[in-house]
Amino acid sequence: MNVYRSRHCAAVLVTFLTGALVAGCSGRKQVPFGLQGAGGTTVPEAEGDEAAADLPVGTAFEPNQVEVPVAESTLVLEAGYALAALEVDLDGSEPTDALIVSADPQEVRLQAAYPRGLDVTARTDDSFLVPSHCAEPAAEIRQLSASLVGVRVDHACETGKRTNVWLVTVEAQPRIRERLTILPPNDRSKAPIEIDLRVEDRDADGYDDVVANVRIGETDVPLAWLNRPGGFARDASQPEATLKELADSAWDSLDSDLPRARRRALAVVDAFVALCRESGAARIGLSGTHGLQCQQSPATARAVSVAMTAAIRRGGFVRALELQRWWKGTATQPTPEERALVQAAWRKAKASTTAAWRSIGREASPASLYFRDADTLIVDGRVPRAIQLSTGSESRLSEADILPPIRDPDGRFAVRSVRMTCAGFEAEVGPIRGKQTHRVPIERRAGNAPCKTPIDRPASVFEWAVLGWAPQGLVVASGDLLRVVPLNAFAKLAGSPIDLRTGSPLPAPIRGARITADGSRYVIPHPEGIVVRDWRGGGAGLWLRPADWSAVPGELRSIAISPDGRHVAVQKGSEIRLLTW
Repeated sequence: MNVYRSRHCAAVLVTFLTGALVAGCSGRKQVPFGLQGAGGTTVPEAEGDEAAADLPVGTAFEPNQVEVPVAESTLVLEAGYALAALEVDLDGSEPTDALIVSADPQEVRLQAAYPRGLDVTARTDDSFLVPSHCAEPAAEIRQLSASLVGVRVDHACETGKRTNVWLVTVEAQPRIRERLTILPPNDRSKAPIEIDLRVEDRDADGYDDVVANVRIGETDVPLAWLNRPGGFARDASQPEATLKELADSAWDSLDSDLPRARRRALAVVDAFVALCRESGAARIGLSGTHGLQCQQSPATARAVSVAMTAAIRRGGFVRALELQRWWKGTATQPTPEERALVQAAWRKAKASTTAAWRSIGREASPASLYFRDADTLIVDGRVPRAIQLSTGSESRLSEADILPPIRDPDGRFAVRSVRMTCAGFEAEVGPIRGKQTHRVPIERRAGNAPCKTPIDRPASVFEWAVLGWAPQGLVVASGDLLRVVPLNAFAKLAGSPIDLRTGSPLPAPIRGARITADGSRYVIPHPEGIVVRDWRGGGAGLWLRPADWSAVPGELRSIAISPDGRHVAVQKGSEIRLLTW
């Protein structure tokens, strides 16, 4: 572990990640933790009170020193190197003791050191493991109040800074009252996180409580921990109380100030993702846990409805579909009022271009639609037939004339259907001319999602669907989410599904009904219209809704796109229609 050869007051202690860490003494005065200059600063006098005494600031160390001065003695570390140390009276007797932070490439430790004559006795109070992709540790330590010490350890990791903060009691055998972890940005949470920490007696019980103002982007969320004999007890009203205030404000300003409503709604979503374990991408952890337990978040559900409405009004149709996936999570169930708001937005959405459609047939039962070529639509229903689009003529087809639209490159296997079961969404796959089938997982059911009644039903057109079959495996989609499910030569799972980023190369050629062979365009059905997504154009969405969409009764049952990506065939209710633009 690296150790400075000279001791000096700690320089800037910025927040967890990028902000300032601020603390107060037990006399209710606020002491800036990490904002000191090289020589430290004196706390300004609080109004009506005497000036607070300066609290001790620890020493940071230079690399490669393993000897740490403790009073008139020296502690020689048995492993690693020292990062920082703070002189503090732990046991109430002379000489002064110390808290020492040390590290090696695998682990960071916090030790209490007690001088005993010329010797120093040390005990480890806590430690944490360091991820293999993190290096260059740096630590800062300071006394926050008469009873608490704050320790911060930063690591430079592949995706950004990782920070751990200990709150340690000042007593003969120090205890870790809380350890907070701030993870680097991830794919779903990229906003900068800053935390201002202060110590105050919030409940007037004579013990130091901790308040952390967490800034996620430009959103401040105050979190509080009340000091109890068994540890800090977090105030469970946050973050939901702050998120609700922001979400209600966004809702109220949706019609009067759309940009402001959108910003506030997305700020709520960003805060929920960063803070709450239910998001699956939380970046703040407590005492080894991943994320705060927020449970149901009506505020986030409301914010999502506002953000979706704003996206639709601005023409961001794929973005709206992306946001809509939040409603499938147990923590963000919308109210009927919120659903109605979004449904109205879709119905009023301005189409990207003028779209027209015409009836080309009828089919009472659900059918499978696919284009054989640019002028021939196959209707695989109760009476299989081919419709020539240029003339409108129909010809019946035998079972031998029908080839499944989604089949492997060798023409041996085909996808029969997608089903929803207690295991999740699965593609039913089997030989083209055989009856035997097996199932390939597309989306596993969440481990905390109950399945009280066995489920085995066909997936609707709006749930997970197989767009086509490429040499690499199945290309599947749910709303805006596009995924490749790798399969081997026997149509069995050959690896974990891979989610594709917007604009990343698609596997090709692809055989399927809802995607062009080169993968450049595919269709996303919606109850109020059709989204044609141009993958090569950065994933932009084209919103198509003929003027008389609502005049055709029934829901969408099937959908297909032509090989040139310029026509879409749909079965809506019992009508089969061809949509052009």
